[in-house]
Amino acid sequence: MITTVTLNPSLDTVLELKRFLPNHYNLVEKVSRVSGGKGINISKAVRAYGLDTMALGFLGGHTGHFIAEQLRDFGITTNFWHIAEETRANVIIFEHLNKNSTLLSGPGPKITKRDLEHFQSIFSRSLAQSKLVALSGSLPSEVPDDIYYQLIELAHQRNVPAILDAAGIPFEKGIEAKPLVAKPDLRASAHKVFGKIVNNQDTAIKIAQEIVSRGIQIAIVSFLDGKAIIANKDEIWLAESITDKIVNIIGADEAVIAGFAIKLMEGEKEEIPSIIHFATACGLASALTEDEEFHSKEDVIACLPVVKETKLI
Repeated sequence: MITTVTLNPSLDTVLELKRFLPNHYNLVEKVSRVSGGKGINISKAVRAYGLDTMALGFLGGHTGHFIAEQLRDFGITTNFWHIAEETRANVIIFEHLNKNSTLLSGPGPKITKRDLEHFQSIFSRSLAQSKLVALSGSLPSEVPDDIYYQLIELAHQRNVPAILDAAGIPFEKGIEAKPLVAKPDLRASAHKVFGKIVNNQDTAIKIAQEIVSRGIQIAIVSFLDGKAIIANKDEIWLAESITDKIVNIIGADEAVIAGFAIKLMEGEKEEIPSIIHFATACGLASALTEDEEFHSKEDVIACLPVVKETKLI
């Protein structure tokens, strides 16, 4: 079982139109409402691949119940703590003409000390069923910025490997607990990690090396759409897709994390190039759909021939 943690989930309202023009009348062609949040997107990708997954976090109000029901319909086990305030809402504007996706991210609800204690208890119990846990995304109000550190430490106590995909101070404090894999969320941190701007391959390599130097076994730094640097203590790789048919990048990074989680959970001790290749194919399979995740294992298999990894060091 791959367990995911989404402390600040959302209900994403996706507005599809030919072209978005600010300060003009815009006709929306299609509206859909989908459960969102980085950890939830990872769970959806894992389940679409055909594996079992459990989603944890906070949910509140009618929005929270809608998300939980949608996830269960998807075949995902849910174990959320329900809070008093409403779960946040996001808006995604998808333009068919130029294939652009714009995310408007809403603020998160307030989490009380009691809420946090109940969630940590749920998390601890869930580790007994987990082979790997992925902790991802932003934090709602009143949650301490070292929460990922605390949760990863709990996972270590149960010998459950962890993946961290977050931004800013929660990421920097989280990696002090030494998760197996760490990926900074550059989109949510103005492309900054450790106070440094990541805007090209060279800076991505430096950040990946710094993450590994802090005791992380595998660092992932996505620096361009469809391109990422992956490093361990011995090697550095460039992973990229070789297609120009990208439709939607929202959810693609989470699909990459899902790919790493799937291979690491299988425990077949595959070489790092094959793990990178598979995870990159998962990301591309997501990016080739208008949804936030790919639809099946076959989608990933179809993408394997159009991704590549290049050893840089």
